[in-house]
Amino acid sequence: MKKKNLLLAILFSLTLSVGATTYGSTVLPVIEGKQEKEYRKIDVSQVPADVLKSISAKYAGYSLTEAFISEDAEYKVALLKEGNKVTAFYKATGEFVKEA
Repeated sequence: MKKKNLLLAILFSLTLSVGATTYGSTVLPVIEGKQEKEYRKIDVSQVPADVLKSISAKYAGYSLTEAFISEDAEYKVALLKEGNKVTAFYKATGEFVKEA
């Protein structure tokens, strides 16, 4: 009976130490930061034709008032129609990304 209790005590202590090591070393806090892209202002005449075509299809009647470009060639455009301002983002291929 003593051997059985001793064996159980050893197994129990091994389980606790392995569990503590395993969980203690794998649980790490994850901190994610969302970094905004930086855009530089460009002349509206520098916006690619594919982007202009997509803008006219999605935003009929809007005027292109400002344009910006990021380092990865994403375009940020400011549009205006009857006092309604919209900021839209496009890839250089004319693919719509998002609206802000």
